[in-house]
Amino acid sequence: MFLFARRGNEAINQWLNENPLVLGGGAIVLGVVLLLFGINALKTGQATTKRGTQLEGGQAAAMGWIWTGFGGLCLLFGLYKCIF
Repeated sequence: MFLFARRGNEAINQWLNENPLVLGGGAIVLGVVLLLFGINALKTGQATTKRGTQLEGGQAAAMGWIWTGFGGLCLLFGLYKCIF
């Protein structure tokens, strides 16, 4: 895994370090999308998994809380990268 991480990614990592607003903006967009999915799952009581399985009830609520939590973390990371 370390060998794959070192090949060709150094230039991309350096560019992202020089332009943190791009990384922060992408994280904010991802966070908003995850938050919207989570809120929708909590509100409707239904969630769809990546393979198309429909979740209802407690499973949908759990998935909604997970999406909401990760969305919040992405938003915090994005704001951190944009500010610092």
